[in-house]
Amino acid sequence: MKRLFILPLLLGVLTGCQESDNTASTADRPALKLGIDQPERYGPLLRNKRVGLIVNQSSRDSQGRHTIEKLLSEQAQYGFTVTTLFSVEHGLRGNEEAGAGDNDGVDPQTGLPVVTLYGRDAAGKSNAHPSAEELANIDILIYDLQDVGVRFFTYTISMHKAMESIQANGKAFMVLDRPNPNGDSIYGPLLQRENVSGIGMHPIPMAHGLTSAEFAAMIAGQGWLNGVENGDDGWDKFGQSQYQLPAADLHLIAMQGYRHDRPYSLPVRPSPNLRTDMAVRLYPSLALFEATSVNMGRGSDYPHEQVGFPDPALRVNTDYQVDSSLTAFGWPQGGERVYGESFRQALTGIAPQAQTPSIRPLVRWWFKMQQAGYQDAVEYSQERNYLDYAKSHFIIRPLWLAKLVGNRQLLTQLQQASADGLTPDETVTLIETSWQAERNQYLNMRQAYLLYR
Repeated sequence: MKRLFILPLLLGVLTGCQESDNTASTADRPALKLGIDQPERYGPLLRNKRVGLIVNQSSRDSQGRHTIEKLLSEQAQYGFTVTTLFSVEHGLRGNEEAGAGDNDGVDPQTGLPVVTLYGRDAAGKSNAHPSAEELANIDILIYDLQDVGVRFFTYTISMHKAMESIQANGKAFMVLDRPNPNGDSIYGPLLQRENVSGIGMHPIPMAHGLTSAEFAAMIAGQGWLNGVENGDDGWDKFGQSQYQLPAADLHLIAMQGYRHDRPYSLPVRPSPNLRTDMAVRLYPSLALFEATSVNMGRGSDYPHEQVGFPDPALRVNTDYQVDSSLTAFGWPQGGERVYGESFRQALTGIAPQAQTPSIRPLVRWWFKMQQAGYQDAVEYSQERNYLDYAKSHFIIRPLWLAKLVGNRQLLTQLQQASADGLTPDETVTLIETSWQAERNQYLNMRQAYLLYR
């Protein structure tokens, strides 16, 4: 994989970004200040500018005030004008399901136009890159979304594509930084180019250990912007100067009092199914069940906190009813009562902060389903009709699994582990060891972009 370190660009990007005090003890550490909490830093950069905002329900300051409302109230003081709102997956108010977003329109609360950056328009064209027309009334686009530090959580993909449009149209981009609630974890293989999709386009691990501002710095510093017309997998364009955002046009408003191992409880859900700290911490692990016939809590009271399948013999410590509406969204087991495993602290005694990303739940259920007499995986060619196999197979979306994990080797490794008679623990160790070399490469590359320890 081509790796670029555009150090002059990175140094320019980081000008004015003050690093947190990471040497203080927990008791002495200063209060956390988000990017949006620091108008004295971002306000002067907005003077005489027309401003666009990429925001959703999570875009709030430490007092709970929404970024839209806050910036509208600061227009006169700092001499800028908010002109346009941009929404991503789940919509401006966070009410849409996974794989859905808003339609273009007008925000009834402010009267400002809303442009969706998710999905496709009536002609089938992707909305991901804001057009020249949609950017015509802005000078700078501000990104202020709560990410969860996982490659397949799509907000940073929206950020990347917005940065490409900003570069192509000669505008500026600003990130108001927020904590990564999984910032203490770096886990999984790097995404391989053949698995680039709408849920992953960067050669990084599943859990990347970056905040949004650090991620933006990495995108710019590694030269990963590849233009608005070259496709998500246009990695051969990496580093080409005609697609790169000038350092002077990227502004990162870093937090104060943050470090990557600092626990952070999200005050607002970042998406409809990440409702609790436990769900956020388990998301990198249990989202892998999206590729299986096993429900991962969607359509229940505890999404991303439990898994289950409609077979009482598979019950570990819970059973629950799955809402029938889930079938319309393409999820298996809608309307079924499922039996399985809950990871909630009330049942396991394990606190959210003690949960770290792992393939262990997936591996355990791989063997569990085999032992119960179910087939392990459909062929790649059968994925188109994956719901037909939801009662007979475990892995029913092998291509989706590859897109989530980042490679196609995982499925092969699982099948080989079964053939070799390995235990679940031996299988996890074997697979994680196979990722180590590329993980070390990523850790070295990541070091150059850290704003916080």
